[in-house]
Amino acid sequence: MADRVNEQTVKVDEYTLLRDAYHGNGIFSYGKGIQQHARESIDNYIKRQSLAYYWNYTRPVVDATVDPIFKDEIKREYKDNPLFNLFLENADHAGTRLQEYMRRVAVMAKLYGVVYILVNNTEDVATTLQGNITNENYPFVTEILPSDVMSWKLDDNGAILDFVFRQVGEFTEAGKQYIYHRWDRETWSTYKTLTMNSDDVIHQGVHGLGVVPIVQWFGRATPSNVIKPPSEFISIAQTNYSLYQLCSWHTQLLVDQAFSILTFPDDGNMTDNLTIGTDNLLAYPAESSKAPAFISPDASPANMLTDQMDRHIQEIYRMSGMDSVVGVQTAKSGVAKQWDFQRINQRLADFAVQCESAERKIVQLFELWTGETTDFTCEYPRDFSINDVTESLGQAQSAIDLNLGSNAFTVEVAKKVLEAYMPNIEPDIYDTIVKEVEESTAQAKQDSEYSNLLNHASMLQALGGDDEGDGQDEPKDRHLN
Repeated sequence: MADRVNEQTVKVDEYTLLRDAYHGNGIFSYGKGIQQHARESIDNYIKRQSLAYYWNYTRPVVDATVDPIFKDEIKREYKDNPLFNLFLENADHAGTRLQEYMRRVAVMAKLYGVVYILVNNTEDVATTLQGNITNENYPFVTEILPSDVMSWKLDDNGAILDFVFRQVGEFTEAGKQYIYHRWDRETWSTYKTLTMNSDDVIHQGVHGLGVVPIVQWFGRATPSNVIKPPSEFISIAQTNYSLYQLCSWHTQLLVDQAFSILTFPDDGNMTDNLTIGTDNLLAYPAESSKAPAFISPDASPANMLTDQMDRHIQEIYRMSGMDSVVGVQTAKSGVAKQWDFQRINQRLADFAVQCESAERKIVQLFELWTGETTDFTCEYPRDFSINDVTESLGQAQSAIDLNLGSNAFTVEVAKKVLEAYMPNIEPDIYDTIVKEVEESTAQAKQDSEYSNLLNHASMLQALGGDDEGDGQDEPKDRHLN
């Protein structure tokens, strides 16, 4: 093929693929990541790049493992502290609340398998607490992606002894210019190059914390000595990349072959340079005595690509464990669906544990920097089951219909109804409703007992009880005259 050039290949590292697959940019924008086929001309390759588009399934799958955890404000309890209050409202010194910062970085931890949080402090620390409050001198957080971790040293227990990472210093015509930070248990320093020679020092100092102020935030349970664990979403990102290729081939087939071609007899008067295509005709000898007609390309290649695209989508949701929730409609028994939901719930709960642990460690380093005690505790959710309101109400009605005669049982059923029907109800309103249900249930039981006594007395009277009220039953003649 005369216009054939060297085959175009796109090679990216794991973290770049994960980032681009999640955000839909980089190799997934404007056909940058499209691979040239072995039998494809450069002109056709460029055309196919211009037609390329990206179906992003990576982002919703990753977000589905994070969003439920941060659906509501995380429960936090702490002792009132002015500096810590400032930290909660502006954790990164860029105006981001701690709640929002944890939510944003949780996506990175889940996507990449780990993210590191540096808990740093301002350089101009005042000598008084009021001075620090006035000048907003308090610790702040900075996330470090695993792709930016350059080197590290660990002790025998997996604790970090030395940590080197890079950070973008400035952008120039040559591209990103990095600077390199090194932290150990007593000192910190910043260098112009990774060689970290004494001539390359930009800043340095002593923090004296006795620990490296770096928090490991894993996407799932991982030993602390694993600095760069594999991402659980790399297979999904790769599959999404393959789907990206299939979509480009499929689109090109539709563009080139979607329209029928007219066939027409040629008596020799037609032009010789007629171009065959979807917007003109294909001539055949006039003596063939065939009538003009439309012919269509073979649809099997497009159908094959469609099937493969559907299979890729199914596999993405299967690998994510969400095939029974979204994307794939399959007939499953109720028990099988319960097992699927249980698996998803457990994955969410496991990651919630990692988020809670990371936040506690961040606050511990805040206390170490400031010497303040906050008595901080946080509680991340553990149950992410989704209640079907109609089903929950039906189950509640069935439970009430059992008529077990227990007030406590009725009240507990009412609580379940509130949880399903009004999950975000205010605590004081919830308590008021429960109290009213308890009183109503007790009153209903008293009314029922009183009604039973009245019915019992009526039955005694009907069977010949004492009509006069003297306690003596008069004999009755049971014979008819």
